[in-house]
Amino acid sequence: MRSFSDGDIITVEPWRAKPFPVIRDLVVDRGGLDRIIQAGGYVSVSTGGTPDANLIPIPKKESDLAMDAAACIGCGACVAACKNASAMLFLGAKVSHLGLLPQGKVEQDRRVLDMVATMDEEGFGACSNTYSCEAVCPKEISADMIARLNRNYASAKLKECLGVV
Repeated sequence: MRSFSDGDIITVEPWRAKPFPVIRDLVVDRGGLDRIIQAGGYVSVSTGGTPDANLIPIPKKESDLAMDAAACIGCGACVAACKNASAMLFLGAKVSHLGLLPQGKVEQDRRVLDMVATMDEEGFGACSNTYSCEAVCPKEISADMIARLNRNYASAKLKECLGVV
């Protein structure tokens, strides 16, 4: 719906994705995204009081990536646009914005394992790299977040197999 002409027919319907059951009319239950966040989208370690901004140096590239990822508003448009109803862009953004900062690195492996497991339990599909999620994201989250998620998950899974996590 980025552009249309007078007289064009626009069909408005609820998102058709198994993890987003229709409640009524155009209202869907997007609680699956909330449950993914509850599985690990937070930092639970005590980080103390607010430190001076220059006390923990973070490279600009990493801080910029973390801020780009944190822009995700969890609207679910990526899930609705994906033919597999994948939440990988949403999950990649949530895992990345915490995992790129020092406070979030401590729990990074457990977080990605728990959040991916919850995503699977909720019935979200796998990414098929069509980038339709990236095209519809109102915050222009890059599909690079999915690649970062996959790398983090592979690393965490290997550590889990070795008994490190």
